[in-house]
Amino acid sequence: MHEHRQDLRIGVIGVGGMGEFHARTLAALARVELVAVADPYRPNADRVASDLGCAASYDPMAVATDTSLDAIVIASPDATHPDLAIAGLEAGHRVLCEKPLATNLADARRVVDAELAVGERRIQMGFMREYDPAHRQLQAALADLGRLDAWRSVHRNVNDAPRPITQIVGQSLVHDFHSVHFVTGEPIVEVHGFCGRPIGDSYRHVVAMCRTASGLQAVIEFDDCGFGYEVTVDVLAEHGDAATGEPLRALVRRDGSKLKVIGPDWFAYFAEAYRIQDAAWVASIRAGRATGPSTWAGVRAQAVVDAVLESITTGATVAVPQDEVPAIYR
Repeated sequence: MHEHRQDLRIGVIGVGGMGEFHARTLAALARVELVAVADPYRPNADRVASDLGCAASYDPMAVATDTSLDAIVIASPDATHPDLAIAGLEAGHRVLCEKPLATNLADARRVVDAELAVGERRIQMGFMREYDPAHRQLQAALADLGRLDAWRSVHRNVNDAPRPITQIVGQSLVHDFHSVHFVTGEPIVEVHGFCGRPIGDSYRHVVAMCRTASGLQAVIEFDDCGFGYEVTVDVLAEHGDAATGEPLRALVRRDGSKLKVIGPDWFAYFAEAYRIQDAAWVASIRAGRATGPSTWAGVRAQAVVDAVLESITTGATVAVPQDEVPAIYR
């Protein structure tokens, strides 16, 4: 079996910003050999490979199917995730797949079918907020507060220009949908999406009104071109209220103001969560048992993405498909 070698041999597919972060994080872990990085954009592959002393490949599928590896990270463009994940499964790899699992529900389900054919969980999804101390503390605090009644989260992003609504919902809000799932333990069953004032063919501000199985009302607000990167969650419960704490930042007094810098960089905001996630993934490979967010979590979040996009298009409230959870994901 791959995973019983002493040094884990890992390949990283896609070494833009996210993939490079994974490559550098994994290369720094003990008993991990970063064997190759793959990117069709040769300058990225060459630079990261040179810096980290591994092979550069320009063919992502070649790395996904390399049976000399123990595991792969998929951090390539969203639409490539399903085929690469399936190829990795067929090659016997453990897989860390960045979100989203796919760009539509049909492709996400295709990955689940491939994993079910293997008969065990071998994919972990890159929903790193499950490892974020602020979100974990929120989840723990809610355990003693009784019934959960209302959720409000605000996700402020920093982009140079507005993105198409499909990217905003599929690439960014997908994190917030998963946060509702993992913090509350409940699926989102119904959604209504709203866009703010259009900016050409794009948007900046999006609100998703969601309802979970127990009736919790979740309001998720997103700003794509804000003035700093920030994610906050506030949950109203039967016996109290709990909110995510702010990241530790220096308090600066200057020019008649008292400032706490938020920063524009989502890497910096969640850097600790990413490092904890990658270390946990490596530990799960050594244990021979996948942990963390599952492929089913990717399907469940994609179902909400598709429903929100449908709601924005039609103006109607949309029910989110609730497929029966396969046994390996329970």
